[in-house]
Amino acid sequence: MSSIKTNFLYKSLLTVSSFLIGFITFPYITRVLGVENIGIVNFVDNLTNYFLLFASMGISILGVREIASVAQDRERRSKVFFNILGLNLFFTVIVLIVYVLSVVYISQLSQYKELLYIGTGKILFTSLLVEWFFSGLEEFRYITIRSLIIKILYVIAVFAFVKSPDDYFLYFVFTIGTIVLNAFINILYVRHFVDFKYMSFSPFHYVKENLTLGIYLLLNSMYSTFNVVFLGLVAGNVQVGYYTTAFKLYSIILAFFSAFTSVMLPRMNALLSQNDKNNFYRLISSSFSIMYSICIPLILFSVIMASDIVYVIAGAGYEEAVIPMKIIMPTVFMVGLSQILAVQIITPLKKDRVLLLASLVGALVGLGLNLYLVPKFQSIGTAITLLCSEMVVTGVYVIYVLRNKIINFSPYLIIKNLLYSVPSVIVCLLSTILINDSLNALLTGFLIGGSLWFAIVYNVPDSFVRSIIRNAHKTE
Repeated sequence: MSSIKTNFLYKSLLTVSSFLIGFITFPYITRVLGVENIGIVNFVDNLTNYFLLFASMGISILGVREIASVAQDRERRSKVFFNILGLNLFFTVIVLIVYVLSVVYISQLSQYKELLYIGTGKILFTSLLVEWFFSGLEEFRYITIRSLIIKILYVIAVFAFVKSPDDYFLYFVFTIGTIVLNAFINILYVRHFVDFKYMSFSPFHYVKENLTLGIYLLLNSMYSTFNVVFLGLVAGNVQVGYYTTAFKLYSIILAFFSAFTSVMLPRMNALLSQNDKNNFYRLISSSFSIMYSICIPLILFSVIMASDIVYVIAGAGYEEAVIPMKIIMPTVFMVGLSQILAVQIITPLKKDRVLLLASLVGALVGLGLNLYLVPKFQSIGTAITLLCSEMVVTGVYVIYVLRNKIINFSPYLIIKNLLYSVPSVIVCLLSTILINDSLNALLTGFLIGGSLWFAIVYNVPDSFVRSIIRNAHKTE
């Protein structure tokens, strides 16, 4: 079994590559396609993702958890794999039928029918992607190398063929194509880890857990995926373009921490199955330290330099994305905290009802705020809805772990990391005031401010930065 540091290194490499590819392609795409076509593609993609949630349900969590618990037994691993795959395919077929009927008979969707029919490929091949299987086995090296190669091919295709606003259809095809190619390679490679002689489809063994976790994810989508769909229906594609531009950096930053929590989930399940509670709680404590140290300075940097970031990433014409971005960015802290609580504590403990309760409360808040704020404030209202919904969800998790005395929270770490970030904040503020060019201001704030933060944190005796650098040769 690879060490957590090695796994996190691979996942971080994948996240960094996604960031770099996004930084390379997104400014190009926003300028070539324009805000309206970007809005159309994002509207269709988010609508497809919403149907995909019903097709996948809780497979992404259930699959990792179940495979991690039988990772060392090839026969049991094979049986679990085929049962979960069969369950996923069963739901996928039903959803595809509903999806196609919706495109045919709902007039607001039929105007995008060409793109939506391409979206069927995303729904179908995501069920064959079986990424949950490789994550459960902690095969993060394979996941990273495969994904990097396909991402490079994607970038080449985008720059070679997407040349005008009318190419938004082709851009969407390339986006879906990455999923198809990943799924094809995974299905071939999975034969190294499972035996087809143990193939026995008894998918309904997991149906209750899958539905519980699936409802949890569906309710979460009420203040994430559904936000974009509702905004598009109420305010139009241009407002979707503003919101998704503001959401872009948030999703990139959050991806770094998600890389860590996705690595931790199979390990935390393994520790619980071995009844190793000391290491279980030690890793939770380390996770909080890392989250505070990363999220706090990145949030401050992003809020201060929001206008420069939007201009550099998207160019002129996206100024209305600045305020939504400033509202969205503090959500990183809430989601980072909730990911530790949900993914590393509540999910391994199989307290799925707590996940369901939190997502239900968040969905109700999200639905109410969407209905009230979005018609009035459009993309700004959607940003406020996301922030408030995530705060409520995190609050439910915090109440649960405190009531059950699972962990304790110390405000000391938060205050400490705020103080560490003060010099960097001053640099970013001066950069925005004194430097007129957005790119130069952004680079100055990031490089000098980041260097100051790194120097300060490295000189703190118990910091995670010092631990990683000085103990990189050790394994967990």
